[in-house]
Amino acid sequence: MDDTPLDTYDARAIAAAYFGFGAVGILGGELVLSTLFRTPLASPSAIGKGLLFVVVSSLFVGFLVNRKNERIAQQQASVRTSLEKLENVVSASPIPIVAVTPDRRVTRWNEAATETFGWARDEVLGEQLPSVASERQVSVEQILERTTREDGLSNVEVELERRDGTVGEFLLSTALIRNRDGDVVELVGVLVDTTEQKHRERRLREFEMAVEQAGHAIYLTDPDGTITYVNPAFEDITGYTRREAVDETPHLLKSGEMDESYYDELWATVESGETWQERIVDQRKSGELYTAVQTIAPIQRGDEIVGYVAIQSDITDAELAQQRLGVLNRMFRHNLRNRMNVIDGYAEMIRSDAEDEDVFHRANNIVTAANELVALAEKAQTVADLLESDGKTRCVTDLVDDVVTSARSCHPEATVGVDIDPGIDHLVDNRVGVAVDELVTNALEHGGETVQVDVYRSPVDDARIAIRVSDDGPGLPRGEWDAIERGGETPLEHGTGMGLWLVHWVVTKAGGSTQLDTTPLGGAAVTLKLPIDDGSSEESDDGSDEDTDDDTELHVES
Repeated sequence: MDDTPLDTYDARAIAAAYFGFGAVGILGGELVLSTLFRTPLASPSAIGKGLLFVVVSSLFVGFLVNRKNERIAQQQASVRTSLEKLENVVSASPIPIVAVTPDRRVTRWNEAATETFGWARDEVLGEQLPSVASERQVSVEQILERTTREDGLSNVEVELERRDGTVGEFLLSTALIRNRDGDVVELVGVLVDTTEQKHRERRLREFEMAVEQAGHAIYLTDPDGTITYVNPAFEDITGYTRREAVDETPHLLKSGEMDESYYDELWATVESGETWQERIVDQRKSGELYTAVQTIAPIQRGDEIVGYVAIQSDITDAELAQQRLGVLNRMFRHNLRNRMNVIDGYAEMIRSDAEDEDVFHRANNIVTAANELVALAEKAQTVADLLESDGKTRCVTDLVDDVVTSARSCHPEATVGVDIDPGIDHLVDNRVGVAVDELVTNALEHGGETVQVDVYRSPVDDARIAIRVSDDGPGLPRGEWDAIERGGETPLEHGTGMGLWLVHWVVTKAGGSTQLDTTPLGGAAVTLKLPIDDGSSEESDDGSDEDTDDDTELHVES
């Protein structure tokens, strides 16, 4: 900025010059007239009067000049005060303010510019405007050209790189400072950092897209429960359009299937700032009922609840499928047991009365098959009950010891070894005992004569324990394990029983994983990798429950 002081003059010098010029004019004029025209000189009194007039005039001129100088001084003081205030405003501004000359030399650089871009004021004043090479770096020449052409810019979006190479987004406004001749001497730029704002806007757009494309019904309400927004999935699931739902309440979906106490508890929960999640039966626009898992959470600004967000997952088809499976399972078990009992009874009569050896063996096979089918149905139900139950915690060493003791008792002719690393006394899900028992029992019944159980901490994850059951038998058919790795069976590729499925389901339910290997003797080795329980569970299994023996006696042939 041009801060050249206003012009001032020395009043005394001007008055003296005026007096000297007047005195010389009077005296010199008399001499010139007397010499050239031979006129008599004026009387001393006349000359004195003239000189007196010059003196008075000089004093008056000096007075006028001095008054002018005082006004100029006041104007200069006002300008200096304004400039100082402007400097203070620029320096204290939280917004970066930068000024450069047309050749890009920095003339002003406030503290906010240092905090934003990283260069200190002393580093840049008088130097070329600093910049970091980047394809997105704004061209100063282009800004100068546009500012000159448009006589200033307003809120132009630009990207600038900081000293550390990070990119910031800014709104740039510029102004031109010209000298008396109209030439541009400075370009002043004000930059508003919008990086965080732009980031929030992008996140908001991403959130809006996610909500719009979500497969669950999502709706927002104000604190009074009036719906302010619904997503497309809400329209698809409920049948109500956005226009029909907005400004209504969730009462729009009420089916009459839920007790009023349900809604009382719901509101008490969310109004206290907690999240509500429960099953609900609602009604579509068509009148059809549907079942959903509904989660409602308060939207808070500080301690104030400004609205609620609700998410519904339609589980109607899943519930119907579960009901069908439950009914079919009960019918299958009941009818199978009854029919198998009939078959077993008649086969037993045939076997008892048989005189021919072939007839006896055939009847015996029928009895055996009938008993196996009944046992399989019972075991399937036991597996379902086990997976639907809540797991407790138990010390892994006690769990393995019980399995090994039971195996040795049932198979005294076999060798069952156990090796537990020192210090492995952690808690695991007690349901895993069924899986370990299944592996050991199947290894003894279908493998070799030796089974080894090893318990050790996982070498790759300190938060997990590994239980490895290995044998010296013929090994597991690859098709058995392939079905589990695929996550399902096919008509042509399937296992021969439930054993490995039981192990896989139970271990997965406990948060672990299974791995199949072979032993040096050619047998199978199945490793269970289980998470260690930190003991925070309120329930624990100390081995005294009556159900423990039943659980560990569950053997499902593979």
